[in-house]
This record gives sequence, C-alpha cells and structure tokens, in this order.
Amino acid sequence: MKLKYIDSIRGIAILMVILVHTTQKISGLNFLTKWIADYGQMGIQLFFVASAYTLCLSASYRESESEKIKKYAIRRFFRVAPLYYFGILVYFLSSLIGSIYKNGVIVIPVKYSFENIISNILFFHGFYKPANNNIVPGGWSIGTEMAFYVVFPILYFVASKKINESFRNITLWVLLGFSSSQIVLLILNSNGINITNNNFVYLNLINQIPVFFIGIGYYFSKPHENLNHNWLFDLVAFILLTIASIYLWRIVKINYLFSVIPFVSGLSFVFLIEIFRKKEFLNQNLLVRIGKVSFSMYIIHFIFAHTITGLISPKFVNVLNSEFSLILFFVMSILGSFSLALLSEKYIEKPFIKIGKKLSQG
Repeated sequence: MKLKYIDSIRGIAILMVILVHTTQKISGLNFLTKWIADYGQMGIQLFFVASAYTLCLSASYRESESEKIKKYAIRRFFRVAPLYYFGILVYFLSSLIGSIYKNGVIVIPVKYSFENIISNILFFHGFYKPANNNIVPGGWSIGTEMAFYVVFPILYFVASKKINESFRNITLWVLLGFSSSQIVLLILNSNGINITNNNFVYLNLINQIPVFFIGIGYYFSKPHENLNHNWLFDLVAFILLTIASIYLWRIVKINYLFSVIPFVSGLSFVFLIEIFRKKEFLNQNLLVRIGKVSFSMYIIHFIFAHTITGLISPKFVNVLNSEFSLILFFVMSILGSFSLALLSEKYIEKPFIKIGKKLSQG
C-alpha cells in the first residue's frame, strides 16, 4: 500500500526539519528568514499526522489478520528499532571522535550512562528526562512516536467502533485529543511543571498526542467523501492556520501556548495533505523518493545540518551573507543526508523491514 502523496508529505516534513536544524548553526539571519526557517520545527508534527493516518490505513487493510497486535508490534519494531540503534552507535562514535578533536584523548560524555542508553534502547526515553533527545539528536520524536504506537491499537479500535462516517465526528475526535491533553497539562502546570518550546513537557506524548489524534480523525473523515471541496479552499485554510501558529509563537509569546501551537500546525497539515492528494503534479519523483527515505535522513541529517555546518559555516561569515550561507548549507545537508540515506535504506531499513514482515507472517 503505497501512496505517492504521503511520501511527498514525508519529503516535505524532512526538508522542514533539516531547514530548522541548519538554521540553528547560521548566525545573523534577518528575523523573517529566521521565523520561516524556525517553523521547520513543525515538520515533526507533519510526520506525526502522516504517521497516524497511515497507521489507520494499514490497520484497516489488515482487519481480518489473525494475532493483529502481535504482528503489528513486530512490524513497528523492525521498522524503527534497527535504524535507531544504528543512530545510537553512530552518534556515540561521533562523540568519541569529537572528544579526541577537542581534548586530544577519548572522553565518554556523561550523557552515555547505563540508564540513558537502556532508556533509548527500550524507547522509554520520552518519559525519562535525562535520556531524552541527547543520545540520538532529535531522538525525542522517535520516543514519542513509539509511545504512540503502544496506544494506537486501542485508539483505532475505539475510533473504528464508535465513530460513524459523518464529517462532524472528525471535529469531535480532534477536540477529544486536544481537551484531554489540555487537562493533563493544566494539572502539571498547577503543580509547577511548565511547558516551554522544546522542553521535556513539550516533547512528551502528553503534549503531542492531539497531533496524532488529528491524523486519526483525518482518516475517519474519509477524505474522498467528506473533503471534496476545491483545493484552493485547502490552500487558504493551510495558509491561515500556519499564520495563526506563527502568530501564537512569535507575536503572543506565552510559553503555555506551546501546548496549542503543535495542534494548530497539525490541523494546517491536514489541508496540506489534501492539496497533495488532489494535485498529482505536486508529487514529483524526487520529492517522493526523499519521502521514502525520510526516516533515514532524519537519523543522519544532524551530522550535516549541525556538526559539519557548525564547523564550516563560521569560516564563511565574512565571505557570504547569512541568507546565502543558509541556502548553501541547507542544500549541502539535504544532499549529504539523502546520499547516506540511500545506503541506509538498502543495508538497514529494507533488510530489517523484510525480517519484520517475515516474522509477522510466520
């Protein structure tokens, strides 16, 4: 079950993520460029919406399968774990090389404690602050996604049994996710556990689950039946919701709104997906191909967007303006990540996905 528009969306998501991480290593950008580039952070929410939507598609396709939960767990593990474990190894070795470069001797960073490593291996790091988002850069989203995988079968069962096909129920489903998350966050906030951009609470599934709910609600809205309005409507809705998200982020500047911003962005991405679903010409082969290897690119891209860009870009400060530097290193990061991702897909992703499928069929 391959959908070109979903691969295109994943391609856009990884390009957004690479953009924001490249931007973090480029100084002197004007505020407009910085605002636009920083919004690439929401590429993760685009991944989340697409992930929930495709999980529903897959679950529907396998409705008659025996031992569904067991086989689902095997497929998900072999889809994510081998490449993530590879990432743990790569960034550990990178840290050792970095310590030699800086100190002349091998120094194992404190973050590589037994607890942190085990938490990442078991994908529990999304609930253990010291281990989250440091063993593998950007690894928080993998922990959050894996946590969602655990609860997804329950959510899908409830959605498929309790929600009819009327369009209004996508609204009820989406609001259910948002309101339940807000209740928990308000309780945490009243106990001094606050949310700010990219802090532990922001990254946690509690804050991000409404975005996944949007993907589930989108699936059960039956797009081919209920979202048949003109694609121009989708474009306007996407732009307005994106502007609203940026406004809450950059203009209002209230930390608690980072419990709302991912949700608003997630809603905007439903309309973006609809545009790509309705306009086939947007699904260009290169974008689709990038989308197919987007997971590998996500794991690998920090080597280029952070490490290499961070080392080289300062040398161009007096030669190139900041905006041109951003374009240069953004393209370099894409090309480098894509090249290595093709190898990763061939030697890690596909072989282990095949193993997962074989085990789930046995």
